[in-house]
Order: sequence, then C-alpha cells, then structure tokens
Amino acid sequence: MDIKAKLRYAALLSLVLLLSSAVSILADTTKEVSSETGVYYTVKKGDTLWDLSQKFSDDPFTWPDLWSKNGQLSNPHLIYPGQKIKLIRRSDIDKYGASGEGQASSVDDSGAMEGTDAVAKAEPQSYYYSKIERAGFMKKEPIHPHGTVFKLKGTDQLMLGAGDIIYIEGDQEMPLVIGARYVTYRTFTPKEMTARLLDVDRKKLNRVRDEIGTLHYLSGVVEIIGEKDGFFIARITDSYRSIKLNDKIMPYKKRSRHIPIREGLSSMEGEILIAEEGETTFGQDMVGFINRGTRDGIIKGQVYSVYYYEKKVSDNLIKGKSLMVPVTIGNILVIDTQEETSTVLVTYSTQGLSPGDYFKASK
Repeated sequence: MDIKAKLRYAALLSLVLLLSSAVSILADTTKEVSSETGVYYTVKKGDTLWDLSQKFSDDPFTWPDLWSKNGQLSNPHLIYPGQKIKLIRRSDIDKYGASGEGQASSVDDSGAMEGTDAVAKAEPQSYYYSKIERAGFMKKEPIHPHGTVFKLKGTDQLMLGAGDIIYIEGDQEMPLVIGARYVTYRTFTPKEMTARLLDVDRKKLNRVRDEIGTLHYLSGVVEIIGEKDGFFIARITDSYRSIKLNDKIMPYKKRSRHIPIREGLSSMEGEILIAEEGETTFGQDMVGFINRGTRDGIIKGQVYSVYYYEKKVSDNLIKGKSLMVPVTIGNILVIDTQEETSTVLVTYSTQGLSPGDYFKASK
C-alpha cells in the first residue's frame, strides 16, 4: 500500500470513529431525561404509558394525564420506539403552576433547551385537554337556537358524521350566514337527566336536584354552504358524536385546548350536579357539572378537591357518638363556565364521583 493510500485509509478510519462517537453521545442524550414538566422522553422498546407514569410520577394510575399532555398519541395503548413524549407529574395540577420551583430546563419542539425561568415567564403552566371543544355546558334556561336540523341529504339514516350534508331550518330572528360555522347540539331537561340516576343516593340527589339545569350536549360543527327555498344547506366539518335529526345549532367559537392552571378560591364550597353522559358515578378523564358559576367567582382553570362525609364512631366521644369525617375522593378542573354552573373535568379520582358530592379548594 503506497503512502497516499495509507493516508486516505487513516483519514477514513478517523471519520468513522468520530461519527460513531457522535452517535453514541446522541443515543445517551435521548435515552432518558429529567422527569420535570416540559421535558421530553424518547420512547424505547417495551415502554408503556403505565410504566412511564410509574417511573416518573411514582403512580401508574396517572397515565391518562401523560396521554392528555401528548395529543399526538391517538391511542394510549400504542406507543412506538423513537416517539418523543412530554413528561408531566401529578404535582403539575397540585402546584397550580404557581412557582415552578425544582423544575429542570425544558426542551422546545425544535429540541433546543430553555432555562426554567424563561419558560415560566413565557408560558404559564396549563393543562392540555384535547377534547375541550366537545365538552357541553349546563344552563338553567336553554339558549335560543339559531336553527334546527330537519333533513338529511338523500338518506334515511338517523345519524350523520363528518363530510355529510344536512339541511337546516333557520330562525327568522337570527339569520344564518353562508360560510360561517355553527355548533350542533341537543338539549336534555333536568327531568330527563335525573330520571337516569336510579342508583344515586336519594338524599344526596335531592340536595342538588333543583339546581340541575338544561344540559347542552354538543354533537359537532357544520359550515353553511348554501341556501335554497327558505332553508340552509350545511356540510358537517367535525363530528364529536353522531349528529341527528332535530339537533339545534348555535354559532361556533373556538376554544383553546391549553387551560391555564389556577388556584381555586379558598372560600369556595359547592356540590357536584351530574355527569355529562348521565352516569350514576363518573371518574378520571370524565366531564361533569358543578353548582357554582361566574357569579360565584368560578373561572376557567381553577382546581378543586371533591369529597363526601363518612360517619365514623369515636371512642373519645361520650357514649361512642359518631363523627362526620370528610373523605377526599378526587380533583376537578374547571374547563368552562356559565353564570350559575360550570363544566369540570375529573383529573384524578380514587372512586366514583356522584351527584351531591361536595367540592372545595385544594390544600
């Protein structure tokens, strides 16, 4: 081998060694990172959200929170090596994002590192809820609809989805606008909702029965594309649930999926009214309603603890009389507000929440 060939070989060998070293360093940096909020982790073979929640939050049951913070994961049971997911802690909700103490540097979407102080100033801590636009609301009196779905195009089916065409009878007092988007919804009266609660403690239900209002249950979004013979033609752009005949419409207003975390009012006390889907009990990642609203000082993003009173006998009292002891069973996050009521998301629960359970500011 001549001297030039030897030099080329040596240069090539050096380049290979340099690249190998760089790949090794890169691999080490993507294996695992700090478990603080805003830091990303690269999924390895065999990882599950359950395991990662146990590893980084010391509680595998917090995996729904990990999923909710990563909207790119369409199925929480299917994650793949190489995917980058954002880590969170249950304490993210408990701290309300007030101080940011103890947090490590975070990684932005481009992979660049940012200091904690800069991140805290630029972006208050928030809860990412990907299904915010489908969350309904409750009002004492139903809102006046802008129109009603009265016909489905060329079919006898009773339920429609995205891409289908519907016909709407507009309200003369509130004319519809071609090109505008509207939310489709249907309403359930207090009587219809309470009729499904057969297994609820009747004493608890009676406490809140009169405060249960009309549920506005959102089904999708439509765009008005034309008008003919006094009615309007609309195309379904989003389907949260099946859109049906006689669904009503109201103007569409985009809602942010990032809900800023706020501390609940220290003086606030109230009760759970009912679950959005009408379940007897409901738990983590489910939506419900409370009997406090904007007139009471409730605002979006506030966090509260849910509890009930349990009777316990105490030997320290005369004749073994009983005490009513509060038992905390979960946390709720306010995601939408009306004057008399608010819509809440259950972010954590140890057992099912039900109508009549109490809530107060978290300690």
